[in-house]
Amino acid sequence: MSKIRQNRKGIQTAYISTIIGIVMVLFIVGVVSWFGLGLNHVKNAKVESYEIEIFFNESVNDLELGLIETEVANKEYTSGAFSRTSDEALKILTEDVDPDIDLTVIDGENPIDQHIIMTLKKEYFTLEDMEEIEKELMTEYQGQIKEVSYDPEIFEDYNVNLKKLIYFVLLIAFMLLFIAIGMINNTIRLALFSKRFLIKTMQLVGATPKFIRRPFMLQAIGQGVISGLIAGTMVFGLIAILEKTNPVFLEMTDMTIFLIVMAGIVVFGVLITMLSTFLALRKYLRMNLDNLY
Repeated sequence: MSKIRQNRKGIQTAYISTIIGIVMVLFIVGVVSWFGLGLNHVKNAKVESYEIEIFFNESVNDLELGLIETEVANKEYTSGAFSRTSDEALKILTEDVDPDIDLTVIDGENPIDQHIIMTLKKEYFTLEDMEEIEKELMTEYQGQIKEVSYDPEIFEDYNVNLKKLIYFVLLIAFMLLFIAIGMINNTIRLALFSKRFLIKTMQLVGATPKFIRRPFMLQAIGQGVISGLIAGTMVFGLIAILEKTNPVFLEMTDMTIFLIVMAGIVVFGVLITMLSTFLALRKYLRMNLDNLY
């Protein structure tokens, strides 16, 4: 009786140890995945909030400016657009500089032209696309637009830095993926090593490979789901702690990103545990009885 209890305890210990090992690997994978997605989310938010100013001549009245605003806002490359009259622009500039300074001292005229502020979709945030957009606007509203104002260096820096970020995250992700697969595979192989005699005994009494695999594969699915949920919860806890210590991390995540990371961890955990279990079982099913010792 005591021997049966010891065996059960050993099986439970091995199961828990396997879960812990998989959880730690999936936790690291989840953190790196969240960090990469979070940085990309911040990048996209910054890109789609960059304001491009389109200045118009005085001959364009408020009605025409409103119509042009609607047309610009509906362009395929535009994420948003709104107009600003000369008086509104002057008021904002005065508040930013010094409310006591009168900027209308030049012959009593407003020095700021009326304009439309446009933001681009991230897919069009390249210097080449921006130059094409500028040409299109200047042609479409010829004689009405004075200038399309933007900083070319921002477009160049963004694309260079984005490529570096993507390559860096992909490199880390592939390295981590390789390590994760190896560690989870070794953990499961060690767990099945203690059951190699049971597997061979079932095979010797006539059990088919499919029949032998079924309980182990179901167990692998359970391990993957449980490990993924625990790892996802740990990632969520880490995110919550980081957001409290540094508000910058608030910009790096939202519910969509977290759900993607959570689902990815669970799916990855299930696939790897199933694959590792299948390969380990195939090894022991093909192994001769003498080689089991």
